Amino acid sequence: MSYEIRALADGDGCNSLSLGDAALVPLKTFLRKEAKRLHKDNLAKTFVLVRARETTPLAYATLVCTHVSVRQFGDLAPVDGFRYTDYPAVRLARLAVDAHLQGQGVGAQLVDFAVALTGQFIMPHAGCRFLVVDSKPNAVGFYQRKGFTPMGASEEGNTAFTRMFVDLHRLQAT
Repeated sequence: MSYEIRALADGDGCNSLSLGDAALVPLKTFLRKEAKRLHKDNLAKTFVLVRARETTPLAYATLVCTHVSVRQFGDLAPVDGFRYTDYPAVRLARLAVDAHLQGQGVGAQLVDFAVALTGQFIMPHAGCRFLVVDSKPNAVGFYQRKGFTPMGASEEGNTAFTRMFVDLHRLQAT
């Protein structure tokens, strides 16, 4: 079966994504209730994995512009002589894969897509050097395997996460 990754479209049916874990319900709710509006209003861009010529997302990734405090990098100091307090970045804000496709490399493909999109189309035209993600504890290893480096643990509301980054400039140099 052939799949494609493309931008979320108005006609996409976003109600059937099954993530297999009650803790992931907010990811399904976002796709069902918010993703199209935010995409249309240019507040977040969501990209979906669908079967070729179909309109039912089987996985998705959402990207947003952000900034990361230089202090969060601590001793990692990725840019010498940078005199501002924040680095411009793109955040991989959400990533979800249908339970039937989990463990088959779909999430890794979406991360690769986000890295490529940011590195090839955003970084050359706007100040943006980093792709960041706020990883849930059980996904830290996944993001490390994809080249992300932990910056430290944080908590937002009742949700604990590890902020991680990949330096797109250095990634492209290798």
